[in-house]
Amino acid sequence: MHTKRHLSVLGGLLAALLLTPATAQAVSTPFAYSGTVRADGADRYATAALVSRGSFAPSPGSTVFLASGESFADALAAGPAAAHLDGPLLLTAASGLPEATRAELARLAPASVHVVGGRDRVPEAVVDAVEALLPSATVDRTAGTDRYATAVAVAQRFFPAQQVSFVLARGDAFPDAVTGAALAGWRGEPLLLTAPDRLPEPVTGWLSATERNRATVVGGTESVSEAVAGRLDLFLTDSPAVTRLSGPDRYATSAAVARAAHPQARVVVVATGRTFPDALAAVPAAAVNGAPLLLTPGDCTPPATAAYLEGNSSVRGTVVVGDESAVADGASARTC
Repeated sequence: MHTKRHLSVLGGLLAALLLTPATAQAVSTPFAYSGTVRADGADRYATAALVSRGSFAPSPGSTVFLASGESFADALAAGPAAAHLDGPLLLTAASGLPEATRAELARLAPASVHVVGGRDRVPEAVVDAVEALLPSATVDRTAGTDRYATAVAVAQRFFPAQQVSFVLARGDAFPDAVTGAALAGWRGEPLLLTAPDRLPEPVTGWLSATERNRATVVGGTESVSEAVAGRLDLFLTDSPAVTRLSGPDRYATSAAVARAAHPQARVVVVATGRTFPDALAAVPAAAVNGAPLLLTPGDCTPPATAAYLEGNSSVRGTVVVGDESAVADGASARTC
């Protein structure tokens, strides 16, 4: 039987973790979880800080990504980039740098802080607060004119030109995109965002200017239409160039991605699929622990998720992100 622990209660790592790293594909895995651990901070910012504390240790030359916790679009693109650089994603409010985020930045003492999103999402006053807290760190901003351009800017800046594959998901709703972000983070690929029925100009411009072989579309045809997926073929060189991972709903889609990317996971990360903040912060932590991100309605386990877990005997640890109002304690024992 798994032992249940709360990161917020323990206030540290080692009592909840085994120091035997799992095998990773694109990023390192500093810790492997044993049993069930819940990261449940007082708010979304404290929860993100706890998720960071549970998977990232201070190290020379380290990197932290910072994005708005009040909207999801910029953080979707930031999560895979954070994973690619082996760093966490922390969240901020527009009104100021939350105390929990400030404390986690101080603990990590990173060499670089990458702010993702425009000044309307992360104001200059927040950037100034980070610079004052970390005077030795380089603090910069990556942003575009909209969510699609911001995701492209993140891809251009943080992923090498020789990275020939990417993940594409709907950008105006979070569930499939956050699942796609976790997949991208694990694979070391960028996440690009699209409108459901058209491929935005920033994405087509990026594809035209670079050589890309293949793409993974996350979500059904209502999220990313066949027309959009078909248009990708004009820019990609592999055959078949586009793979779609999807299910009949957001929960089945997350399970489909888990089956494809993590057939024998040792750790799984679980977050609510009803709201976005907890799942956003979980993306890089899932990647560095070689874990799928499974979405849940909160009070039960969807059938597709239950089937994935039942067929995966290698799971030794579960990280639940969010408090009991987001993911109930007994949810794993009840099938929806």
